[in-house]
Parts: sequence; structure tokens; C-alpha cells
Amino acid sequence: MKIRNIARKICVVITVTAVVMYYSGFGINTELCKAASAKKPLADQEYIVRTKSEAPLDKIRKNYSESNKINDNKRDFLEENNMISLELSQTELKELSVDDNIEFIEEDAIVEGSTQNNKIILNEKKPHKKQEKVNNKNRSEHEWNVQMINADKIKKNKLKKKIKIALLDSGVDAGNDISLAYSISLVSGEEEMTKMFMDGSGHGSSVAGLIAAEDNEEGITGINPNAEIYSIRVLDDANQAPLSRVIEGIYLAIEQKVNIINMSFGLNTYSKALEEAVEAAAAKGILIVAAAGNTGDKGVQYPAAYEEVLAVGSVDKQGEVAEHSAKGKEIEIVAPGELVRTTGFLGTEMVSSGTSLAAPQVAAVASLIWERDPGVPADFVRDLLKESANLYGEAESYGSGLVDAEYALGHYDEFKKNINSRGKNEQDLQIEENKEKITTFEDTGCVEGCWYQDDHEVMVPSSYFNVRYGARFPDTSRYGDYEHRIFARMSLNPWWHGYYKYTNYVKAVIYATRMGDAIYYYGKGNQSKASNPNYKNASDMLDDIKYMDNHSVWANELIRIKDINKNNEKAQAQKETVGFRRAFVWGMAIHAATDTYAHSVRYQGKLITHSTKVNGVERADSTEVCNNRYKDAQKIAKQIMERYINKQSLSVSDLILPQAPTDYQIFNLYKNVAEMDLNAAPRVSSYSYSSSSK
Repeated sequence: MKIRNIARKICVVITVTAVVMYYSGFGINTELCKAASAKKPLADQEYIVRTKSEAPLDKIRKNYSESNKINDNKRDFLEENNMISLELSQTELKELSVDDNIEFIEEDAIVEGSTQNNKIILNEKKPHKKQEKVNNKNRSEHEWNVQMINADKIKKNKLKKKIKIALLDSGVDAGNDISLAYSISLVSGEEEMTKMFMDGSGHGSSVAGLIAAEDNEEGITGINPNAEIYSIRVLDDANQAPLSRVIEGIYLAIEQKVNIINMSFGLNTYSKALEEAVEAAAAKGILIVAAAGNTGDKGVQYPAAYEEVLAVGSVDKQGEVAEHSAKGKEIEIVAPGELVRTTGFLGTEMVSSGTSLAAPQVAAVASLIWERDPGVPADFVRDLLKESANLYGEAESYGSGLVDAEYALGHYDEFKKNINSRGKNEQDLQIEENKEKITTFEDTGCVEGCWYQDDHEVMVPSSYFNVRYGARFPDTSRYGDYEHRIFARMSLNPWWHGYYKYTNYVKAVIYATRMGDAIYYYGKGNQSKASNPNYKNASDMLDDIKYMDNHSVWANELIRIKDINKNNEKAQAQKETVGFRRAFVWGMAIHAATDTYAHSVRYQGKLITHSTKVNGVERADSTEVCNNRYKDAQKIAKQIMERYINKQSLSVSDLILPQAPTDYQIFNLYKNVAEMDLNAAPRVSSYSYSSSSK
């Protein structure tokens, strides 16, 4: 890193607006920092720097600090496009801005998930009077949102040719009723994050569920379960990401040759770097769908506001555009997004709202259209989506109208024929205008946190935020240096990672739950009172949990949990109780149990590891290698979760599948089980638990 000179101490506080005003294609006005006189110095900020060629990148990397917001799994695509994310003082910013090798510099701004110079879309369609088919309650097996867009009437076929949809989001939990073709995290520090609990917030899994949740009588069924999901985690646990990580994710999606990219997040300010990435994806024939944002009358956010992107707004159960849904000329289409039921944690269901939930439904319908002929261009799919939409409101709120899967597919052949014979640029509509009745609801049964089934209210257990957090905790690296991490790395801490070497992972999982129960039963700091299942590594695990006591880890992680769950009242009210600690440790036990399916599996006669290649695919935890093991791991996680919820002790039988897998083997499973004393009763068996344990 370059030695920074004293001039940085007098730099001005530069706002994003000021930066945008001064930036040009070849640099920045040399007067940028002249107003530094009486201002307080800024801490380093993060910027995306684009050079005119590849050559200056090495020099820049040596002289300035990289921001490291993208983990070591990737960052190649930024560099391939002559971009780098740097931490710069204002002095350094000024230095680079006058460098002739620099094409542009912009703030590495933060985008946020949309759960709650512009292009102009010419709408030849004029709104017609809304016609409704009103339902008092949703008594159908299909979700209300699926009925509203007429996707329940589409026959779902298992086709050989699948449409690939990349989700740039907070990740998708492997095995959670969604079959993943690809999964990776780009979030810093998550190089080895378990695929089982990739999604730290639930945002990405909820988006994926609406598109492709399996049709298996469990949970919801996605609009197109046949779609292939490529999960690229760019949003962190707080549903935020720097632009550099999003840009890297877009180029990664291009490399994976996906058909559709869905982005359910937004940014209020224009970014040239982001626009170039979007343009590159569009040039490769990718259809880009994005949430318009929850900004109401303040306008459509980026990336949805770019011309190449299909901007999606949100409607409620009456088919009316939500008050918070972004309005503007950029809106192209709308879909249900208010109190929509979708996939939650460990096979549970959750109810959520926002344009984040509307966008993936449009992406799913687009995939249904594209399946008819994967050879048609993205513009064909985009145009058919818009022309078949039902427009019964003003274009600045509804765009071309409410997406309609049945109408689009029913008029597919007519649209294709007319496009080919009359040309895409004809002013008249290529198909008859959609004026069908909209299916609306007085009561869908969906409210925040629960839903109705058979007229009985059922609480959806999607709020076990402490368990979810604990399940991801062993893969973090915040405690201990790289070589002596307290919890991370399977070679150093095999008991937390289901690793067959050096430990009996069956005993490790059971002992972890007993420690969690002992903490609850006997109070904080009393995890040592847990009965030991004759486990040689018990002292190692006990020392790890004691470390959490001695270093205020519990309190620090609770702060992070609240930051992640800002809109969750229960999370904000959570105290550092024994119930909280029990939930956390049971989550760590779930991690240990499910990691067995990544780190102790023999596949095609070989033990697969992080460094092993199976059929040319690297890494043992890749969802591309023997995907069935993730579904099986999910079953084990659910069995453990059931014991947690019902306040029961964990047994060996909870860690064994009803039927042995046929396409892989768990290394040392029966040896580990044989070492257990199956007749030994756990010391702590039942107690009265408060709601704070969730």
C-alpha cells in the first residue's frame, strides 16, 4: 500500500452528487478538492475505477488498497473488464481522477433488496375498465398470486431443455424444495459458506421459491419448477451489496450462459459501471428482469431503470398497484407482490411483500414462454410479456399491465406469426388486447408471519432467526486468525463441520444440542453440565462455547442478528437470554449435521473434498455434484428442527435417513452410530421454553 501524504487530512467531504457532477468519461475536474479548506477529513471510501486498458491495473493494485468486498471465489470479471474496487482517501481520489489511464471513477455504492436520464417506454395500449372475478377467500390449492396471473392454468411439463435463470440475490438454501443447478457466494469471508444455509436473510430463497419450488405437495409450488436456478449470492445478510459485487455477479451469470437474470434489489443513483454490465448481458441475449423498487412516487430504481431491463412493479390482492411500488415511465409490467406466501427456512413458508416478490414471478412466466422455443430472442419474450399483459390502469403505475401467463402462452403462435409477417415495429398490437377478468380476493389468508389453511390460522415458523443464524455461524471467520479459527475450517474444527476425520460427527451433533439444552436448563455459562456421550472431542467443543462466554460473542452476534432482521419486531425485541443461546447452539448443531453431506461423502467410489474434481466440477460442496445429498441433508435438518421446536432431546435416529441413499455413501456413518450408547438417556430431557428461544 502506498504511504499516504498529509494532504489527505484536509480533503473535503465529497457527496455522491458532487462526484457525479464532476466526473466525465476521461477523469474529473482538477478543481474537485479545492473546497477542502474548513471541512473535516473523511475516512477512506470505496470506489469503482475503470481503466482504459488492462496494463494500469497491476500498478493501481500495488499503489492503492483493494476494497475486498468480493471474496476469493471470484473477482476475475471486474478485472477482465478493466475495473477494480478500491478504498481511497480523498487525496488518492484526486490523484487517480487526473490520471490519463483512468476512464471513469464512481462510488462503489450500496444496493438494497426491494422487499418493501431514464428510458421511455412507449405504450400503444390504453387502459381499459377493470373487470374482476372477486373471491371472498382463497379456497384453491394454488396461491392467490399464482391464480391472479393465471399461472395455475399452465400445464407444467418436464422438458429436456430447461431455461436458466440466474438469481443475483442473498443466496438460495440448497435442498430447500428448490433444485439448484449452480450456487456460489461472492460475499467477503464466505469462500466456504455451506450451501445448505447459503441464504442468510431468506430473501433469495423466497425469490427462488416463487419461480421454481418443486411440485411435490410440500410448501408452495413455483410458477415453473422446470426452470434451472443459478444462485449467485451478492447480497449479504442485511440484503445489501456494493455495486462491484453486483457487477461481478452479472458477468458471472453471462459466463454461465443463463437465459434470464433476476435482480430483486435497487439503487437510487445512476452507475455507469452497472449499466455497462447490464448492456453486456443484454448483448449476450439475456433477458434482464428487476424489481422497480419500493420508492413510490420517488421513481424507479436502478438497475430496473436501465433501458435493457424489464422493470416490474407490485400489485396487491385486489390487483391495485401498491402505494410503495415505484411509479414512472420506466415501469413495463406488474405482478402480485403484497403479502405473498413463498419458501422460507428449512421447508417452512413465509409471507413477504415488495417488488422483490413481483419480479421473480415475471421471470418465471418469461421462462414458460421461452420453453416453447429456446431459439427465439430475449426481445421476443419481453414483447410478448408486455403485449399479453392486462392493462387496466395508468401506464406510469402499471406499465403494459398485469402479467398473464395463460394469455401469453395462449396467443404465442399468433404473436410469433404476426411478428414474423408484420415486423416488430408495427404500431398496432400483434395480438388482441387482453381484457379478461382479473381474479381478485377479499381475503387471501396471507398476513405477515402467518397464513390460513382450511379456514384455520397456522403460524408459519419462518421466524427462527436465531437458529438460522447459528446454522451459518461456523462458516464465518470473525473469531480467531486464519490458522487458528475458533469455529471455521473443517480441518481445524471437524466437530462443527461433519468431517469424518478426527471426530465422531454423530456424537458431535448430539453433544452440541445437549450443551444448548444444558445452557437453558442450568443457566448461562453452564454448558459443561451437558451429559457427554463418551465423546473424545467434548472438551474441544466445550472450550469453543466457553470462548463465546469469555469474549462476549453472544452479545456481539445478537447485535448482528438485529441488524440483519431490521423489519422483524421479534428480532428487535430479542434479548441475550438462555433461550437465545439454546437456539444459537442448536443451529450450530444443524450445521454440523448437514455439513456431513458435504465433507464426509463417497461419490462414484471417491471421497469428495474441497479440492476434488468430480466430473470436472471442483469442490465437495458444489450443488452440481450429487444434488440428492442436499435434499437428504435438508431432511435431517428438518428432523433436528422438529426436536428443537417440540422441546425434545435429539437422538441417533434423528440423524439417520429412513432409507439409505443409493447414489452416494456417508463415510463412517454406521461406525459412528455403533460407538453410541443407544440406551443412554440424555441428562436434560424436557423443560418449559419461552418464545424467546425462537
